[in-house]
Amino acid sequence: MTITYTKHALTRMHERGISQQEVEATLANPIQRIEANHGRIESRRFIERAGSKQLLRVVSEGQKVVLVITVIATSKFEKYGVTL
Repeated sequence: MTITYTKHALTRMHERGISQQEVEATLANPIQRIEANHGRIESRRFIERAGSKQLLRVVSEGQKVVLVITVIATSKFEKYGVTL
């Protein structure tokens, strides 16, 4: 799988302190994968931030060549239907 990033995704990763390794691990081994708007896929995985668990949400397009659209980290598990 080849992974590329939009400028928006790279900006969000930088702002939120999310590494490419965390994004790639989420794409390769998500705890949940759901359909998103415009035929996109949202992959989800837990990460650790400042001693607390967060849900990393990676929105992407494609399968063999994956374009990462945006990256979000949240602690609102229930909002996204994920339990610990």
